Amino acid sequence: MQLVAVILVCAITTAPADCTRESALDVVVRPVAMPMECMSQGQALGASALDVRREDERYLMVRCEKRAS
Repeated sequence: MQLVAVILVCAITTAPADCTRESALDVVVRPVAMPMECMSQGQALGASALDVRREDERYLMVRCEKRAS
């Protein structure tokens, strides 16, 4: 099974349940090997590459999805 980490950057005014690829301010998709890698790599990549900080009006959401074949 191939997985991808989907890192969503959403506005703080967007409820977590409504934070999707369509509503996100930014979306990054990266291939990963295992679910644990998905979460750890997703958080690290999102925090560094997207420069999201606690004081921002944005937050990160990481989702692990099966890669479409």
